[in-house]
Amino acid sequence: MKPKRTGDPDPTPNDRLRQLVEASGLTQIEALARFNRGLGPRGYSLSTWKAFFVRKDSGRHRPFRQELLERAEKIFARPD
Repeated sequence: MKPKRTGDPDPTPNDRLRQLVEASGLTQIEALARFNRGLGPRGYSLSTWKAFFVRKDSGRHRPFRQELLERAEKIFARPD
């Protein structure tokens, strides 16, 4: 992760998800499969997952909720 410069805004949950997935070395599809484990029918589709990674000004952008980020940090912090 890049060191934080003074004046840089804190990363959004979407930014942090992007950082976690990049650091994991997984593809988005692999990361989605890992994230969805145990969610059953509440799991995310690939289309929705990709919407978490697009720019905020894109019409496809979906905000990644803080509770989902907490789950992602647990999942991608541990080797599998």
